[in-house]
Amino acid sequence: MKKILINLLTFAIVVAVIVILLLSLGSEEGARYVYKGNTAHQPVSVKSKEYQCSECNMDVEDLSYTVELITEKGDTYFFDDIGCVVLWLKNHTPKINKIVTQTQDTHQWVDATKAWYSRTAYSPMGYGFAAYEKKKEGLIPYDEMRLLMLQGKNLHDPFVKKKLLGE
Repeated sequence: MKKILINLLTFAIVVAVIVILLLSLGSEEGARYVYKGNTAHQPVSVKSKEYQCSECNMDVEDLSYTVELITEKGDTYFFDDIGCVVLWLKNHTPKINKIVTQTQDTHQWVDATKAWYSRTAYSPMGYGFAAYEKKKEGLIPYDEMRLLMLQGKNLHDPFVKKKLLGE
């Protein structure tokens, strides 16, 4: 009888610990990927780790690489890297109002399709693309960056990495 009580008590304690761990891991709101109601279609001010990337699920942490896709309905999707936007758009077809990104040179929100991109940045996902508002030598336009991303010709490819960085 005593052995059965000890086993039951041990089992109850283990279950209680598992429940407590599971409850402590989740947040009250759960994962946050979309801000609804952005009818002004303007960039949403966010804090580091407040939202998660709609493509890779990582926290949007380094705000200097943040990208926001704003739909005509006013839903704002968040991304930690411009490469994630390109990959996400392969599988999703929202009616886009605009895509805006932070720039490395002016630290302003600009239309991502009008920005210029470096290929060797230490971006959050390691694709190497970083947005710039002002064109300068070595930067490529959005359409070229998009094509390179879709072809896998980014810093994840060891041949591209060696060619661009010499590593």
